[in-house]
Amino acid sequence: MNGRDSQRGSVLAAVMLVLLMGLLLLGAQQKQLDSALPLAVEQRRYLQAYNQASSALNWGLAQSWPPSLLNAGAWRCQRQPASGLQACVKRASRANMILLRGRGEVAAAEPLWLYQLTTPDAHARLRAEPGGWLDFCPEKDAAACAD
Repeated sequence: MNGRDSQRGSVLAAVMLVLLMGLLLLGAQQKQLDSALPLAVEQRRYLQAYNQASSALNWGLAQSWPPSLLNAGAWRCQRQPASGLQACVKRASRANMILLRGRGEVAAAEPLWLYQLTTPDAHARLRAEPGGWLDFCPEKDAAACAD
């Protein structure tokens, strides 16, 4: 065997090693992407539900709420059929406050609710209290926010 054959063998071995390393890196990258995909899908579903609940809150603030609904001790809801937005009101435990909640749909899971503390105005509309937006029920008794 002469020096050229030895050199070709070394170059071939180096090329094979580089290809093997590349193949291993691609395999590791594929595993990483496969594990990240379900997380990205779940995050997308959550963000859609969050945006829907936020839109429902804003829609609920623009609606007229008859005093009979605002003074009820149970949740009273209005729904916009075209978009599926749902906003509900209930008298809050705090004096002169109304609790507004917006619903976000999550496929095959419990709905996502966002809450807003409000006060009624003279035109049967709700006015959002500054700092009153919450992503959890503001009532001390969690059962007060159940349906």
